[in-house]
Amino acid sequence: MTDKYKYNLRTFIIFGVLFELMNVFYNPYAMKFLERIGGTEFHFSLINSTKGIIMIFATLPAAFMINKIANKQKVIANTVLVMAIIIFSLFFVPMLPNAYQVTAFILILTFLMIPISVYNLSYQNITAEIFPVRRARVLSKRSIYTIIFTTTATITTGLVFRYFAHANSDYILIYRILYCMAFILGLLAFFTIRKLRYEPMEAQVPIKFKGSLKKVFKNKRYTKFVLSSAIFHFGWQMGWPLFSIYTIKTLGADEFWLSIISVGSAIVMLLSLRMWPRVIEKYGNEKIAYICTFGMAITPILYILSQSLLVLAIFSSLSGLFTSGTIMVLFNDMLEVIPEKNRMIYVGYYNILTNMTLAISPLVGNYFYETKGIVYALIITFIFRFLGGMAFMIRERSERKRKVIECIDLL
Repeated sequence: MTDKYKYNLRTFIIFGVLFELMNVFYNPYAMKFLERIGGTEFHFSLINSTKGIIMIFATLPAAFMINKIANKQKVIANTVLVMAIIIFSLFFVPMLPNAYQVTAFILILTFLMIPISVYNLSYQNITAEIFPVRRARVLSKRSIYTIIFTTTATITTGLVFRYFAHANSDYILIYRILYCMAFILGLLAFFTIRKLRYEPMEAQVPIKFKGSLKKVFKNKRYTKFVLSSAIFHFGWQMGWPLFSIYTIKTLGADEFWLSIISVGSAIVMLLSLRMWPRVIEKYGNEKIAYICTFGMAITPILYILSQSLLVLAIFSSLSGLFTSGTIMVLFNDMLEVIPEKNRMIYVGYYNILTNMTLAISPLVGNYFYETKGIVYALIITFIFRFLGGMAFMIRERSERKRKVIECIDLL
């Protein structure tokens, strides 16, 4: 391991900690803050859908733009700075007239999706360039440190809400302080990523937009992965607002209980992060992808079985085992099936499809919730997640046959 590699790994981890701390001070409590300023169940679903819609239109132009830029490091740094500024604007939402607060909050988080889409594209690309081998272990190490720090921050924040907030105005004040802290951490992340020793890859002839869709999906391994992932993401994303509705509206969770649930899941994820890289290296991305996605399909059923916040906290923690594996294996799997040339464009089309599911699935979930109730909606979520797991399993069988045929041809 060279000195440069060690330095980049350390810088990469520090940046990851700062960036995730920025997120943890605004994102986990977003739905509860929305409720405190007058948001309804419909707004819970709407805010997820609008995120997907804006990212559909932002992702592909961003992918073609970034693909022409050699220095992805500057792109990430500037994007993080923009994100920090937008998050800080949440500080001013409670100062608006009551009639405009919910709309302003949704618009700000929707607008935030533009730099987030640029960040995701750049981050995925620069990670592949800096750590071309044993990437799962690098991501695991980064995740271990980020979970330790974000879990500590989440526990502290939950205790602050528990013991220092009594009226709704107290809660709002604490939220505003958290948005300021998120802004400061975003600035620190901005300066940290700029210290990365990054050498831009040689400029390649960029793929043209015209005909790019056909060219990208000629790659059969990529196409199989994208379609399987899109099916699973539909069910995965459908559950996000439903879980918030069940936790906050059905079981009556406050910020403290949201912290407990988040921390429990994070601890399980932390304990499992050392396991998944070894398992992925031993059995391959394809097999672990369907195992993890089948595991995540069970989560909606666990919510249905949870009749108290304590039981939900336990079940939610157990689901963190498969969540950590899914996040890691899908990221690693995506980078493996994408060719190095014009990687950004392939990532862009993949993100568009997953954002299309994000734009639709929360509203579909909300429809079943309003017409049939929360339990029925969670069962539908389970079915879609299960179908996603089936798609990954069929893909794994197909890939196994392809490899056998290739070996026979070589003989």
